[in-house]
Amino acid sequence: MTELAKIERPGIEEYKNKKKIYFVRNLYLPKNASEKYREIFYRYWHEVEEHLEKIEAAGKVSKVFCESIYMRGEESLDVLSAMNARLEQLVKKKTAAGAEFLPLEDEDTFGAYIDWSNCLMITRTSRVHERVHKFLDDAVKERFEHIRSVLGENIANGESGLLIMRDEDRERLELPDDFELFFVTPPAYDDLLKYIRDLNEIGKEFWRT
Repeated sequence: MTELAKIERPGIEEYKNKKKIYFVRNLYLPKNASEKYREIFYRYWHEVEEHLEKIEAAGKVSKVFCESIYMRGEESLDVLSAMNARLEQLVKKKTAAGAEFLPLEDEDTFGAYIDWSNCLMITRTSRVHERVHKFLDDAVKERFEHIRSVLGENIANGESGLLIMRDEDRERLELPDDFELFFVTPPAYDDLLKYIRDLNEIGKEFWRT
């Protein structure tokens, strides 16, 4: 796993013929976001675009994948727009440059994952919680096996894929052994983490998507 800042120009050539994943943490904009958060949010996506342009020296993005997307064509962009309009701009920029926007999820598998996640939040008894958790664990396993398969089947040697998903989900994903993983972590992400810590220290609950 490679941080963007650690990639030096003389070493870029060694990645040219390898399968690469550029990982971007998905960041959403809630309706009740503070002005401070909004400032960080828009700066974050601006810096992500700048950093991607630099990291693409190791290989131009040819495939784009995003969490929650299991449809194709205009429908996928419509869902992306409703989910995160700023991210839609990034995806359109990459597809305009020649990249292909592909579905990452399987509709039934992703639907089961969402349903069991929602069920877990409303359980009252420990017995029911344990049973629902078991079903959720099975759905999570199936979901990430599918995502791993999609990436493995669609990225060839020398190609670079852009993967956008929440950090906690990426931690559950085991990439095939022949992939190189690069993290795109702009300065605004550190500012976001500090912002969240500051909120927690004064007793405010930070939103989660």
